[in-house]
Amino acid sequence: MMTQRRLLSLSCFIVTILIAIGCNTKGNLPKNWKIELNQNSKDPYGLYIAHEEVGNLSKGKIQDLEKLSEIRVNPSKASKYAVIVLSDETYFSEETKKDFDDLVKNGGIVMIADYQDNTADTIYTNTLTLEDDFELTTNETFKINKKRRIEHHYFETFDHKYEVLGSIQYNDKSFPNLLKNQPTNAKGFYLFHAEPLYFTNYYLLNQDSYFYIKSVLQQLKGRTIIWYNPHKTYASSNTSTMRFVLSQPALQSAWILLLVLLFIFLIFRSRREQRIIPIYEKEENHTVEFAKTISALYHENGEVKDIVAKKIDYFLYKIRKNFLIETDNLNDKNFIEIVAQKANYTQEECSKIFETLYQIKNKEQPTQHDLKIVYQIIENYKQKANI
Repeated sequence: MMTQRRLLSLSCFIVTILIAIGCNTKGNLPKNWKIELNQNSKDPYGLYIAHEEVGNLSKGKIQDLEKLSEIRVNPSKASKYAVIVLSDETYFSEETKKDFDDLVKNGGIVMIADYQDNTADTIYTNTLTLEDDFELTTNETFKINKKRRIEHHYFETFDHKYEVLGSIQYNDKSFPNLLKNQPTNAKGFYLFHAEPLYFTNYYLLNQDSYFYIKSVLQQLKGRTIIWYNPHKTYASSNTSTMRFVLSQPALQSAWILLLVLLFIFLIFRSRREQRIIPIYEKEENHTVEFAKTISALYHENGEVKDIVAKKIDYFLYKIRKNFLIETDNLNDKNFIEIVAQKANYTQEECSKIFETLYQIKNKEQPTQHDLKIVYQIIENYKQKANI
């Protein structure tokens, strides 16, 4: 039996390893073309290269921002800072928009490339499908080789206060792609980029796209960049084994398969090895029957004196236990005072009760009537003293 279990466990492990190796030897894994805009992703539409190179492209330093609410820039030094937000669905709270306005007012720059931008209510985007190569322009022109069919975003309508700094040129038409807005009395300005995909690994590996982004970032003029990307789910320094396994589709599938096989193995093993749980009958309570038997024996033997003595002795034991007093002298003044107080009797009543019990207990042949008197005295006292 033990040998069969070991063989089954070893077989599951070997099958899992072989599947994992087979998945990894089928050639290069297909690229993930899902648009994630994750700063730690090395997939085509990830932002790994942008995060690493934006500081160099802007000739400044880059600082990661965990939350937009953490923006803290000294107003006197705002002109040395720029905020870059790259995402696909960031929602800006009123507090964040106020922080942006304060930064821009004091000379800072806020650059936003996000499909769901809600900082400006007067600009609206649309999409454009490009069938051939196209050009991106700022103060220069950059020819972009089209390799994949995607929807490119551009600014379709916007207020006259926005200045067009860049556009998509396609089929002799111009589609605004980069806008600048400098609020009244502000020393800094906003930059709005319609298509964040141009900052992804796929485009930055293209020389013309790289220089296009460099031209866009010239607006930042070597400032310290505060970078915000909401999709950084793992710190870049995290190199744990499980993170690597789960990041590779083949290894992830093998890991899931291993867990499924292990679960199946445990199910079959538990069904074969679980011991039968014995059923124990609940022990019957014979206390009442025992009490009836003993009382019947006393009644048949006529030992009234013995019953009276035991009844009184047990009563005195209850008093000692509950009131913590001695019961050697039933005529003791202190004893009478305490037991009377506990049962709300007068001392005269209590003295008479214990005198009656003492007399009956010392009779040579107490009667059934005496036993009833003892019983009534004791039960009445116990009820009043709550013992």
